Amino acid sequence: MRNSLADVVKLIERIQKYDDVPVRYHARLKIRFDSVSGKTYVDMRALLTIRLLKLSKAPRVARWITDWKNQALAKPLSPYDKGLIARLL
Repeated sequence: MRNSLADVVKLIERIQKYDDVPVRYHARLKIRFDSVSGKTYVDMRALLTIRLLKLSKAPRVARWITDWKNQALAKPLSPYDKGLIARLL
């Protein structure tokens, strides 16, 4: 099991074992601010990470994802970003 597909399978298996969202993820999943355009946005890597976290069926992880989604939708995001969050999560 030393190929890319095997690594993905191992990653998914580890994520499925999560009982809670690891603290190291909290900073990675924040809504970003672009100082040049002056707008807030959602980093696509954050959405991917949250989608992967949804593989864990633990109630605390699901509750954390729901809270993150509600907080993100309350931010001044573009309609496109809000639609992505609503559709993907």
